[in-house]
Amino acid sequence: MALEPGKGLTAAALTVGGLALLGAGAVDLASVAGRHLGRPLIGAIEIVQVLVVIAASISLLAATLARTHAAVHVLTERAPMPVQRALARFGAWLGAAFFLLLFAGSAWLVADVWGADERSELLGLPLVPLRILWCLTALATAVFFVRQALAREPVPPPAHDA
Repeated sequence: MALEPGKGLTAAALTVGGLALLGAGAVDLASVAGRHLGRPLIGAIEIVQVLVVIAASISLLAATLARTHAAVHVLTERAPMPVQRALARFGAWLGAAFFLLLFAGSAWLVADVWGADERSELLGLPLVPLRILWCLTALATAVFFVRQALAREPVPPPAHDA
């Protein structure tokens, strides 16, 4: 399954992620400028953290769908195509296992703080929705890796020129 920029939900997700990243940069810029002008932006770090969680979550899903995670192909690109496919399938299984473990640990943390009304210090932003977003991201990423591993013809990641 390839990521197709400009197609419906994908375009919307990438737009939200891009806006979140731009927002984080704008808030950080305003914070630095405000500090130098004697008018600090209270809670800027908390706002940036929220926006970065959103941007990072969407970026992780997009990279998984497009099969563009960072990888070193020094050995694999020289292997015969059947070996490349087997390694791609094995890598997808490892990716699924990794993100399932991240999901399990993160879900455990959410369960621990569920009734605690966990909030950020200055602005009082609720943190449980961000934890849930991360859990859903980790789970969806694991599912995408499983789909890649179970694909009839797993496509090896594209070789990149150095």
